[in-house]
Amino acid sequence: MAHPTIDKSATPAAEPIPDETRAWETISTSTVWDRVRRLGVLLPLLSVIVFLGIWQVVGGHVDPILLATPINVAKAFWDLLKTGQLGPAFATAMGDLATGYALAAVVGIAIGVLMGRSPIVERVLNPYVNFFQATPLIALVPLVVIWFGVGFEARVTVTFMLAVWSIIINTATGVKETPASLIDVGRVYKLSRWRVVTGVAIPNAVPNIFAGFRIALGKALIGMVIAQMEISVTGLGGLITNYGNAFKTAYLLAAVCTASLVGVIAAAVLELVRRWVFPWTQGEDIGRW
Repeated sequence: MAHPTIDKSATPAAEPIPDETRAWETISTSTVWDRVRRLGVLLPLLSVIVFLGIWQVVGGHVDPILLATPINVAKAFWDLLKTGQLGPAFATAMGDLATGYALAAVVGIAIGVLMGRSPIVERVLNPYVNFFQATPLIALVPLVVIWFGVGFEARVTVTFMLAVWSIIINTATGVKETPASLIDVGRVYKLSRWRVVTGVAIPNAVPNIFAGFRIALGKALIGMVIAQMEISVTGLGGLITNYGNAFKTAYLLAAVCTASLVGVIAAAVLELVRRWVFPWTQGEDIGRW
């Protein structure tokens, strides 16, 4: 049976896309992406401007004792800075936060690595870690005062106490998630257990560790402010307490904003350390629990 022949000359050939069209499509795509990037930069700024505008309007129609306007908060901030109250308070807050947070990082990484590498250590310590992670540790502030008094040691203890558990949990999780193939490679090269931990497990756990650092930073900031408010009445917490008792809302909010600034600076330093010391973590998800 003869097959029908197809006349190829009757099939229309695809017309080539002109170079001008391709160039125009490329330019259009790049323009769209440029606009998206600019919008991503402008959106946070616009949201802040809108928030401050709403705050100013609402605050202008409310009793200043209940809510001060952003303009009055800025004036109070400048007044605290000019009178020399803000500088020493800021330095005290940074000292308390840095000391307590650094101790929490060292202890948290050490215990987390032990729990991640040893099932026995994990079984022994896991109940205590989970217990203190779920406990409202602020309730232990009176006990801390009994143990350490009302000075620097007590404030650092509270800061450490709130921050360390998140670092332990995230470090242990990251170490346990180290692929078995990487551990086997270390054994093939006859690396010691210490070298496997420092050269394989910890580098693999860096994204998890920094996730713990970010979570712990917020808790450490809370602990630092509460310790300064409840234990020593000093630093930024002392300013918040004193101006709150005097019903000077603008000065109170100025101190609160400064405390937030401490957290922003600490978070920025943490991110710079991650990018500089651990450049291979770029793009990793470091926001998980």
